[in-house]
Amino acid sequence: MSPHQPSRAQSWSRRAYGLGERATPLWAAVCAAVALAAFLVPLAILLTDALYWPGAESVRSAASMFIGPLGLSLAVVVLCHQSGRLSAPEALFTAVASIPAWGLAAATAASWSAGFEAADAGTDPGWFGAATLPLLAAAWVAGTTAFLPLMSFPGSLQRSRYVRGVQSVLLASPAALVLGIVFLVAVPLAPLAAAALLFVSLRAATLGRSAPEHRADGTPPDGPPPAFRPERLGQQETSPRRLRPAVAAIGAATLVLGLLCAGFALTGSTWSDLAEDSTAAMNLGLAAGALNAVPLTVALGMVLRPWFGGVIRWTVLLVSGGLLFEAAAQFAGVGHPWQWPLTLLGGLLLGFGLALPLARLIPGCPLLRVSVTLGTGLALAFIGVIAVAAAGFIAPLVSAALLFWCFLPPARQRSMLQPA
Repeated sequence: MSPHQPSRAQSWSRRAYGLGERATPLWAAVCAAVALAAFLVPLAILLTDALYWPGAESVRSAASMFIGPLGLSLAVVVLCHQSGRLSAPEALFTAVASIPAWGLAAATAASWSAGFEAADAGTDPGWFGAATLPLLAAAWVAGTTAFLPLMSFPGSLQRSRYVRGVQSVLLASPAALVLGIVFLVAVPLAPLAAAALLFVSLRAATLGRSAPEHRADGTPPDGPPPAFRPERLGQQETSPRRLRPAVAAIGAATLVLGLLCAGFALTGSTWSDLAEDSTAAMNLGLAAGALNAVPLTVALGMVLRPWFGGVIRWTVLLVSGGLLFEAAAQFAGVGHPWQWPLTLLGGLLLGFGLALPLARLIPGCPLLRVSVTLGTGLALAFIGVIAVAAAGFIAPLVSAALLFWCFLPPARQRSMLQPA
């Protein structure tokens, strides 16, 4: 090797720092957007009949177990590098190691699924179906390797290299295993994580472009950049006092009616002739509970309007529409061909209703805001489907919380609703 020729370590370091200079928070936003899109694909497949299409299972596994998690990991790595938590070589190492880690994790899930289907059918699982444990071990090793740079702490630099390596492995190994387990358990919430990371990345990218220039003496100008002054949320006064009695009355009424609806859903078949069996009682109780949640939604809109502005009216309209669709679905009853489509539509409306107030916090052009809001609404649709289906049981809890809030002092009310 020529004395002037850089070593492999030097070449790796130069490439890493070169990539690190170009890895702006916008890269993290792109990775988070790809992850969000990837997570929405299996969500759409699960919520529709597309699961029975040829190749749908393979697409769902690849999107939810490889593309989506890898996009999230790369976005986190970029943000950690931008914040100084990871150096450029460490960030590049983690990003490269994440690819085989999530690839092996996806292969492990596919192998377990193939083996389970073969065992259920009583057939030979084949080499792939029987390779779940070796693939799991390989995925664990790869995940531990990817976690190693994240487990090095500044206080450990005073120790020997061997001690630092052992410490990093002991911390990275359980962290990789816990991350894999949490992801498998909470995979329906992955779109929300991707949407939140996309929001954080966009804010970081805008903050970087709006960084204040220094004066001639090297000191920054006073105050934050104009684009990042505190939002107007929470600067208005709390709801007028004349609205408090109306909100309290709605909270009390919906609390009593909600408890009756929930009680009928659980036990209505034993003490009423309105339902011939427990299934019919559950449908009627949940339908009435969804209708009871509509005025409760209006009351919440009255309380939140001073903090979120006029957009809360659209939120109330969309959420109320979702509850009405769910009431129609429950009135249709189990087995009706329209029950699931109506519930799905109700969940979509609720998801978009919850995403609308966040649109004003998204930096960038209107097209970017609309796109991120649509993605967030779709990510919230899964939660929306669960929420509208269980609205009859959730509404009494919300009514009780609203009623409790109405009797708090005004200063305490403002502190509870004041954004962070």
